Amino acid sequence: MANYNYGQYIGESLEAILTQSFSPTEVIVTDDGSTDNSVEIIRGFQKRYPNLRLLQNKKNMGVLYSINRCLSEAKGDYVYPASSDDKVLPGFFEKSMGLLIQYPQAGFSCSDILIINGKKHIEDRSCLGDKPCYFTPNCAVKLFMKGPFAPICYNTVILKRSVLDEAGGYIKELQWSGDSFATNVICFRYGFCYIPEALAMLRVHSDQYGASNASKSNLERKVIINIMDIVRTPPYNDVLPAFKRTAPFSSYPWEVLMVVLSDRKYREYFSFKLLRFALYNRFISRGLRNILPDPLLELLRKIKGYAKRHS
Repeated sequence: MANYNYGQYIGESLEAILTQSFSPTEVIVTDDGSTDNSVEIIRGFQKRYPNLRLLQNKKNMGVLYSINRCLSEAKGDYVYPASSDDKVLPGFFEKSMGLLIQYPQAGFSCSDILIINGKKHIEDRSCLGDKPCYFTPNCAVKLFMKGPFAPICYNTVILKRSVLDEAGGYIKELQWSGDSFATNVICFRYGFCYIPEALAMLRVHSDQYGASNASKSNLERKVIINIMDIVRTPPYNDVLPAFKRTAPFSSYPWEVLMVVLSDRKYREYFSFKLLRFALYNRFISRGLRNILPDPLLELLRKIKGYAKRHS
């Protein structure tokens, strides 16, 4: 877990991890030069839980540096890159590890998620099925083709450490997309396990690292370009065709389309899937969110989820 000035959240996050029915071998937190009471809270937990370790950066180095520092110290065969402002729900580790043991060929496990936006609680279903299961790499590509982009809730992902290292870990040039890129590479190589149940909570707020930066078009396009350049290098030749077919470069498809159309060398990433979802996201989905009341939007989401699960 990387932490920077999330003292208001980290106690709840650590409590949820450390009181799970399946206890982690070790919990490593890198504090990234916090100026609030984060370190005091973490040390309070250390007194009660001997498997909790605290690393401290002398100055603020950024999220990826901090999470990579955690990984360099971790000894487990499986790792969970936790967020200090989110939290896992009861049964997360027990159910996830149970499925990973059942399917040792899988690169990771994931589940559905509970989103908290202010006082609203919304269960976000990936709609990948009604039973815990394993998707092969070929099936994973087909799943990516069905929806706008990745059907994976990334903060529910428990990864096999060896395949994360093989994928290059979390690459610093990819910033807030470092985790999704590594997970997508692993997905296309080894497949993944899925649990159709909300086992983690995502907290939506204005200080989120990824969302607050990715929403800035110029910054997001730089990250998209870095992903497109990196996936064309030799270590990723085996997954390049899957990236071209599914275009999992960003949660902002319009920005991906602008990059593809603005530079000839990225035209190979163009697909009708990308065009369709970029236009939908830009002109239809955003418009509906602005004009329709929340109850109707929730009903449409449920109908869409039901249709996906039974398609």
